[in-house]
Amino acid sequence: MKNIKLLLLSTLLLCFTGCEDKKSAETNTSIASKEHNKSLSQVDNSADTQALKKQAELRKKHSFVLNDLNDDNRSISIENKHLIIDKVKEKLILVNFFATWCPPCKGEIPYLADLKKKYKTDLFIAGILVNDTPDAKSLKNFIDKYAINYYISISEQNDALAKFVSKRLELDENFPIPLTVLFKNGDYYSHYEGAVPVEMLEYDIKKAMGKD
Repeated sequence: MKNIKLLLLSTLLLCFTGCEDKKSAETNTSIASKEHNKSLSQVDNSADTQALKKQAELRKKHSFVLNDLNDDNRSISIENKHLIIDKVKEKLILVNFFATWCPPCKGEIPYLADLKKKYKTDLFIAGILVNDTPDAKSLKNFIDKYAINYYISISEQNDALAKFVSKRLELDENFPIPLTVLFKNGDYYSHYEGAVPVEMLEYDIKKAMGKD
């Protein structure tokens, strides 16, 4: 009888120990699962934070100052891909990053001048000299030679502006020139890397004006 009692007691102890082990294993699994979910949550939160930071950075207003040979200073502000140039009333703005030593840049100047003449009440063109610092006399001769009838900025901030715009357009830092960017009512509309056929540029201008 005594042996039977001992046997029953041993069986109960084994069952109790098994239950405790199972409970402990389940608890450990639950903790591990929570830790795993917490880790994933931290990764997700980190990714979300980075995305929010990037969006906030894009929304920041960045300002530059343009200046031409006539000391016509114009402030230019960019927020994300929205651009405003002081004292510009035209609906369309065409920003052309160029250099006087660049053959493709020089090749498209007559087309830009024709477009300015053709759409003078609707189109403002800003030529932004980049990687180029001609003296006033040389630049004046250049403007006269190519009959440039639009705004040419010689500001010391031109290169910084070009770098900033190229970053917003997700272009390589060493982007090719000419680089031409079209804005409608301040909002980005299109851009063109390198020399662009005047037919394509005019087509987009007409389309932006609702005349296509």
